[in-house]
Amino acid sequence: MPNNLQPANPTTVMPSYLCQAFEEDLKLEIQLNNYPDGTAERNALAQNVRHYFKLQSGLTPNQYQSLWNFYSAHQADAFYFYFLRETVPPWTADPSGNATQGRYTVVFDGAWTDTYNKGRTSVALALREVA
Repeated sequence: MPNNLQPANPTTVMPSYLCQAFEEDLKLEIQLNNYPDGTAERNALAQNVRHYFKLQSGLTPNQYQSLWNFYSAHQADAFYFYFLRETVPPWTADPSGNATQGRYTVVFDGAWTDTYNKGRTSVALALREVA
């Protein structure tokens, strides 16, 4: 059905102290068909790369609780995420979401999994850009 998909309309921004724990991962998704004779057929599913952001560093107990609260409140909703390296000036985020430099509209990609360690907790969590 045409016109049945609504664009993402985020209203919230991930706090900047949580944004700094994520690293960028670029992906160009393709459709791959391998045939029994050894040939392969590849078709790009998009013209541009899609941004993914993966949580890389361990979290302190306060960061863990803040991220869990944010995740619980936004599991199915799009929100703004600032990739702090791309903001102007660098490493600053706009808590209102009005600044567009370094801002991405994202959703959580996958389920929450964590591992408790002494002092810091590791969380396997990723964000996926939506257009």
